[in-house]
Amino acid sequence: MQKLAKNKFLLTLIIFSVLGFFYRIYGLLANYSFWNDEENVATFVRAILQRGYPILGNGFSTGVYKWLQYWLSAGSAKIFGLNEFAIRFPSLIFGVLTIWAAYLLGKELFNKKIALISAFFVTFLKIEILWSRQARPYQSLQFFYLLGAFFLYKFINNKFNLKYFWGFLACCFLASLMHGLGLCLFLIGLLYIVFNLKGHFNKRKLPWLLLTFMGLITLTYFLREKIIFKMIGLGSYNNFFYYRAFLTQNYLWIALTSFLGFIWLAFKKEFRKWLIFLLFLGLQTIVVSFFLLQPFTRYFYVVFPFIVLLAAFFLNQLSVLFKNKISSSLFLIFLVLILIFASKDKLTFLPQKIYSLNEDMQEVPEVDYKKIYAFIGEKLEENPEAIFISNWFDHPIWYLGEGRLDYWLRIKDFPDQTKDAFSGAIFVDNLDSLKEIISKEKKGLIILESWESQLPPGTAEYIRSNLKKEFEYDRLYPVQPRYWSVEVYSWGIDK
Repeated sequence: MQKLAKNKFLLTLIIFSVLGFFYRIYGLLANYSFWNDEENVATFVRAILQRGYPILGNGFSTGVYKWLQYWLSAGSAKIFGLNEFAIRFPSLIFGVLTIWAAYLLGKELFNKKIALISAFFVTFLKIEILWSRQARPYQSLQFFYLLGAFFLYKFINNKFNLKYFWGFLACCFLASLMHGLGLCLFLIGLLYIVFNLKGHFNKRKLPWLLLTFMGLITLTYFLREKIIFKMIGLGSYNNFFYYRAFLTQNYLWIALTSFLGFIWLAFKKEFRKWLIFLLFLGLQTIVVSFFLLQPFTRYFYVVFPFIVLLAAFFLNQLSVLFKNKISSSLFLIFLVLILIFASKDKLTFLPQKIYSLNEDMQEVPEVDYKKIYAFIGEKLEENPEAIFISNWFDHPIWYLGEGRLDYWLRIKDFPDQTKDAFSGAIFVDNLDSLKEIISKEKKGLIILESWESQLPPGTAEYIRSNLKKEFEYDRLYPVQPRYWSVEVYSWGIDK
């Protein structure tokens, strides 16, 4: 009977994985245009295929930052070709693996029922599907966070068994090679180990803890410039309200159920389990709220399954109030259905070809850059003497090639900057400089996006009033939650 039950859970998990793969790949072959940050990844993938290493022709590289993302996407591009699908495909695989990771952690912390409920929500939540379809490292981060938590708990719960320590350490390094936020996993692990030292630690384990510290120090050294930049800004911004709004306005019932699960776990005095959630959710909230300049849901997204796990735990605890096993199971199903119904607009049970990144919070430009740059590329080819100006740097490099962006229209981060290290473009940081360039150059094109806070004062108004408007696009998909205006202007170009 136990074997049959085990097979049922495994079979259900396999079904979730197959459905999760299908939902994530459905429509992805349409190769919709990249958005800004994806183009950055695509550029370095192309550099790997051309030069054998993620470094641009001008010598610029990001070091170990997103290094693993570049290489995995490059491997995919070797198989499927250099296109949007290929570069996004590794995230799809991590999305399916995340279903398993959520199940593993749920089973280890609680039981198979809770694990399966968590896997179900990870499979069908739109936010989980859409981030499994982006050429960005956040889906892989989520997977490594979940798997890292699994190994971390096993390490402590099995009297510091070192094989689980190595598993956790591997997750830390791989996550850190995907994104700087991966360093948070190191810090969470160190705190969790320190809080659980009493009664379990001995001198024989000390070298391995020191090894963890050395690994953290090594990665911190390679990412030192980014870390220093973030630390300088500490206290100058507070984005906590943004993530609070993200959860309460979009996932209120899941978040509320999760909070009740967190409280219940505390009352049960399950310290090790409770601490896992406190550290992963608490530390991530602190980092993304007070250490990162801009608030984006993707920064918090990496710990979203921990919220789902707590919600599933709470529903299960309510159901076990029924001592009859059948009644308990039926009531659990009923509670899950209520949570599904309450969150119905955030789940999908029919595969969709498109999932907008702006469905929860309005923060990402989703525009058909492929169509825009088809026009710009054609005009620049017909007018080789024309210059090109943009107020963003990722997409010109990807669509037109390295070195093709002449000027970058934006306010400088530092007064002594003259050129952008990534694109090689010369900064234009005031209206007078823009007027001088336009009067000096006979022909040119300007792409103008809605980055008002970074545009030099008066430049957008001058461009709209004095240059020829070629066209304007404001969407990628036929229907979107937000439209992001992108305009193309020219001067001296007749055809």
